[in-house]
Amino acid sequence: MVTKVLGQRGEVGVDTQMIIHEFGLPFEYPEEALEEARLEAENFDEDDRDGREDLTGDLIITIDPVDARDFDDAISLKREENGHWTLGVHIADVSEFVTPGGALDKEARLRGTSVYLPTQVIPMLPEVISNGLASLQEQRVRLTKSVFIEYTADGIPVHTRFANTVIKTAKRFAYEEVMPLIQGTAPKKNRVAEPIRQLLCDMYELAMILRKRRVKRGYLELNMPAVDLEFDKNHRVIGAHEEEHDESHEVIEEFMLAANIAVARELTDRGLSFIRRVHGEPSPVKLKQLKELVEGLGFELKNPESRPDLQRLLKEVEDSPAERTINYGILRSMKQAEYSAIPEGHYALAEDHYCHFTSPIRRYPDLTVHRLFDALLAGRGASGQPSGDELLQLSRHCSTTERRAADAERELTKLKLLSYFEGKVGEELEAIITGVDRFGFFVRGSKIPVEGLVHITSLSEQDYFDYDRASMTLTGRRSGRRYRLGDRVVVAVAHVDVDRRSINFRLVKWLSGGLPSVPGKSGRGRSNRDDGGKQGSKKKRRPPESGADGSRGQNDRGPKKSGKRRRR
Repeated sequence: MVTKVLGQRGEVGVDTQMIIHEFGLPFEYPEEALEEARLEAENFDEDDRDGREDLTGDLIITIDPVDARDFDDAISLKREENGHWTLGVHIADVSEFVTPGGALDKEARLRGTSVYLPTQVIPMLPEVISNGLASLQEQRVRLTKSVFIEYTADGIPVHTRFANTVIKTAKRFAYEEVMPLIQGTAPKKNRVAEPIRQLLCDMYELAMILRKRRVKRGYLELNMPAVDLEFDKNHRVIGAHEEEHDESHEVIEEFMLAANIAVARELTDRGLSFIRRVHGEPSPVKLKQLKELVEGLGFELKNPESRPDLQRLLKEVEDSPAERTINYGILRSMKQAEYSAIPEGHYALAEDHYCHFTSPIRRYPDLTVHRLFDALLAGRGASGQPSGDELLQLSRHCSTTERRAADAERELTKLKLLSYFEGKVGEELEAIITGVDRFGFFVRGSKIPVEGLVHITSLSEQDYFDYDRASMTLTGRRSGRRYRLGDRVVVAVAHVDVDRRSINFRLVKWLSGGLPSVPGKSGRGRSNRDDGGKQGSKKKRRPPESGADGSRGQNDRGPKKSGKRRRR
């Protein structure tokens, strides 16, 4: 039975509407929720700072994607006379505008998260709040919740303080602007006042100190490039690329992680129950399978339960033909990160206590933590907060909505890429073999990161191929030609089935080997870093928070808030 006509197949926007309906994403807001949001906007008085620490005179900045529309985190940093650092992480105070149990709160809870589709954002909160009242826009007075962390010169936290505050962001930066300013290579038109440039330099210095300490504690970071689609003015796909990720992203990631950890520890020390972000330890069976995969590729993993061994492996395969396979192998061996009221710890982060606090505009768990933050500051404890059973149910609900959002984003990205290639049958592109099975091998385009199958029947009509699972190779009985992970090939688009959401390629020619043979290991080998000219390139690194949850680039900050995506 037809319940709704979305439009003609191929029309701009129809695929987005199809995914929205397929995944049951809440789209329209109830009028009651919109009315509450309008009233909050009408009643907001930026001069009313009663009960808040006034930071409008402090130097505070934001760093976000160039196309971001809402900004929920800002940073300040001071060097003290004793050589210590005082980091300020200032988060949009969404709880000021969303009353527990009100229409806005009920709708935000139902949605659980904002959804960042390639051409459209479905926000958790109406735009009058998400892009207005709670957005930390440049030179606008905004209400925030602030975490102040004092560090020694070498990055050891010695004191933490929390406060409800009011700020005025001095400058908004896009990620792409930051490193040239720090390195002194920015063009004259992009240069900023010296105090702001010095702040950026100090932020970078402290973030790298914190990052180094985090590595020593054993945190895991996977290199999982996400696909960023390119559109023309009519919102049709004209290309795609892997998202860039440089040190400016790492600066913000470190500070957001620091704030989340600080809040989780404080709530734990107070004996309070709250929605945690947890990541259980991987099972021995999965780790054994990972060890077999790694050794089948010619690499060594003595103890897969050892964080240093996993860190060493990730470093060893970096920028190599085996990098993608090893990273996916580690990801598959791990459990998914999720929300829980049970203090299980976070394996990938190597932290006992962790929560989400830094993105209340787009994540409901953060909003619940903000309310506990208020209760602490007011000396009320957990009075009026959800009970244990309610927290368990809410945690499960938020985990479900998070995964639904990630799945919808991934599926629509795939759908749009397939539609792009539907009219390009026969077109050739360079690719890298990313997976091998008995029925063929999978490839990923080098310039446009589309993934598809090269079926074994397209390899040669005069040959039969044997599959070796241990080394993940296909070897021709007559020709001796071996196809293995990391091989660079040229393929042509053979068949695109948008309805079945699949694409098949046929092999045009083999270019170069990826994993050279190692004596005594047929088809196996260590990387010679021949990655088709990509050595040293900067690729999207999935931070540990999301490196284990399979959410396609939703790092701890998550997909940033933008009209296009993204993100991250």
